[in-house]
Parts: sequence; structure tokens; C-alpha cells
Amino acid sequence: MHIVYARDGEVVLYKRLDSKIWQARFKLRDSKWQRISTKQRNLEYATQAACEAYDRARFLKAENLPIVTKRFDSIAKIAVKEMQDQLDGGVGKSVYNSYIAATNRYLIPFFGKLNIGTIGYEHLKAFDDWRTKEMKKVPVASTVTTHTSALNRVFDAAVQRGWMSQSQVPKMKNKGAKATPREAFSFAEYKSLTSYMVKWSTIGHMAKTQHMRELLRDYVLVLANTGMRHGTEALNLKWRDVEWIAKDGQRYLQFTVNGKTGKRTLIARHAAEDYLKRIQERFDDLKKLEFDALLKKKLDVLVFRLRTGEATNALNGTFRHLMRDSGLDKNKDVKEKRTLYSLRHTYAHFALLQDSMPIATLAKQMGTSIGMIERYYGHLTPALKADVIAGKRMGVKKVEATKTKATDDKQSGSAAI
Repeated sequence: MHIVYARDGEVVLYKRLDSKIWQARFKLRDSKWQRISTKQRNLEYATQAACEAYDRARFLKAENLPIVTKRFDSIAKIAVKEMQDQLDGGVGKSVYNSYIAATNRYLIPFFGKLNIGTIGYEHLKAFDDWRTKEMKKVPVASTVTTHTSALNRVFDAAVQRGWMSQSQVPKMKNKGAKATPREAFSFAEYKSLTSYMVKWSTIGHMAKTQHMRELLRDYVLVLANTGMRHGTEALNLKWRDVEWIAKDGQRYLQFTVNGKTGKRTLIARHAAEDYLKRIQERFDDLKKLEFDALLKKKLDVLVFRLRTGEATNALNGTFRHLMRDSGLDKNKDVKEKRTLYSLRHTYAHFALLQDSMPIATLAKQMGTSIGMIERYYGHLTPALKADVIAGKRMGVKKVEATKTKATDDKQSGSAAI
């Protein structure tokens, strides 16, 4: 090995017998050797490159900045693996799935080849513009939050390994579009929908169509009577996740769901029992059991399946056909058309307006924050406290109001969903 010293021996250049490229090493005050390739064959150029690297390393060390850094994509893959390992081990948060998807779909394609220590405001601004073009719309604030959290996971992985200092982590702002929930069904629309589905769910040009429709009917009804999220929470629900709980001599159906915010329990409206029993009747191995016996078996079997036993992710399309056939979205703009997620918002509306459910209770039931409930449904809350806000009626007006209410109650009856 050919060895040459520079800077009074502080920089050592060497060339291996099987290589024509000069390598270099130097030691800083922390006594750790740093090794680089000068990428030069000429000794003079190699010495210059090695000394420049030495001076740069001393400066970075004095500024408490990392000397060795990595490309974004290599660190992002480490962050993804850490999250996936935690998910596989049963200790990871369910939101990690969203972080992993965002990292692979958006972060690595854009930032991948950049040195992670060089990423700054201009890169983040360029990423915002690029992402909007990729998505063909301005992402909502919740999507930006997910991407920001995923990006921070990558930065954290770099900081922990000394490839980036905390001072180099850029500060990010959420300028996503304000999210607006899909329009909920009014009580009259909901009654119309449930009535329409009775016959609609029994017909179809093909057996598969009819199977999808009958499943959708019960799926819609369960969503509207629990407030759980369409998708991961509802479609992954299994019979083992449904049980009876007792309180004050009354029993209630409790669902355990696992989705966007992790695992939680929720209480279904009493009517949900009928919808689950109807699903049960479609399967020969289940209908021979009493409903209570079925729940006690804790079967590791999906609740929402076609009668063939097949799971499906195509209920969104069947719901669009339902909206088209029922005419409920006939006069709505494309952006206003309702989706299966509208049933969750419908549940919230009914819970607040008809049941006067406390916001804190509703937030726990739906697996969200009080702030989110107030943000989306704050326009409804004055009606909950109308009796308090309006104050007490005096004299004859109070009597007339009481009579009017009694008459209205008698004519309309109690509203149940």
C-alpha cells in the first residue's frame, strides 16, 4: 500500500495495490477516523481533495453538524422498515400504514436522490407543487399532516444515526385545503334510502350484483347505526369483535374496531342486532346457531362478506349505483355527491340533533377528537342547547308552546333509525 502524509501528518492518503484511486483518512478531535475516496488518480489533485474534505469536516464538527450524511431514499427505507417491523410485531400504530404508503408513493419519488442534510424550504415548496400535480388537486389538510408526519419519521431516523442534526430539520407548515365532510343524509332522505333499499337489494341482472346489493344494504345500515369508518374499520370487522355487554339491566352490542386511530370499542344502536342477524342468515354454518351463541364462539370470520363467503372491496361502486338508482344525489354536483363515508356523518348528525349526545361522548364513539367534532359539526351545536340559549318562556306563550309541542309529538311520533 502506497501512503502519503499531508497537513503535518493530520491527513493520510493511501492507495491500495488493486486500485488506481487515492483514498484518504483523517482524525478529528473526537479521535474518530473519517475515511473518504478522493476519486482522483493524480496525487496532487487527490491531496487537494483530501485537505478540502478535512477542512470541511473540521468546520462541520465545530458547528455541531454531521460529517457523514446519506441520501434521502436510503434513510427513508430504514424508517419504513422500522415502522413495518413494529406493525408486524403488534406494537406499531395503525397510522404507520398511512406513513409507509405516503413515503413510498410521494416522499421517495421526490426527495429520493437528495442528500438529506440539504433539504430546505425551497425543496419543501417544490414538493408541494409537485404533489398537487401528482394528485391533480390540492391535498386536504389531513393528507398534508400525514405526509408531514411521514417526512418527520425519516428526519428522525437520520438524526438518531448522526446523519443529520436537529438544527437541519426544516420546519414545515400545513397549507392543505380545508377538509369538508361529504354531505350527510337528512332524516327524510335517510328514511327514503332505507325504504328504497328493501326491494333494490333483492334484484340484479346477475347473482353477483344481487349479492353485492344485499350486503350493501346491511353495510349501510350498520355504518349509520354505529358511526364507524367505512373501509379498514368496517370491512375488517369480524364476528369475534362483536359482543354483548350489560349495564343497569340492559344489554348493548359492543363492537371492537381497529382503524385510522387504532383499536377502540363502540356501542351500536339497538337496530344493529337485526342487521347482523340478517347477515347471519345468509350462511349455512352460521344460521344454525342462536345469535348469542354465534357471538360467544368468537369466530375469526369477517362479518361483511358476500353470501358466497367472498370478501369484497367494491362496495363503493355499488353505493354509487344505489345513489343513481334512488335519485337521492340527482341534483348534486360531483364534489357534493355522497359516499359511504356520508353514513358516518349522518350518524353524527342524528346523534347530536336527535339524541342530544354529548360531544365528548360522540368523539369517543367515533374515534376522533372533540375539536374535530366541533370543527365539522359546530354549526349543529346551538340546537342542542336551544332550551338553554332561548331561556324560559313566560305566561301564555309558555302554555301555548307546550301544547304545540305535545301536538307535534303526537302527530310525528318518535323518530328512530
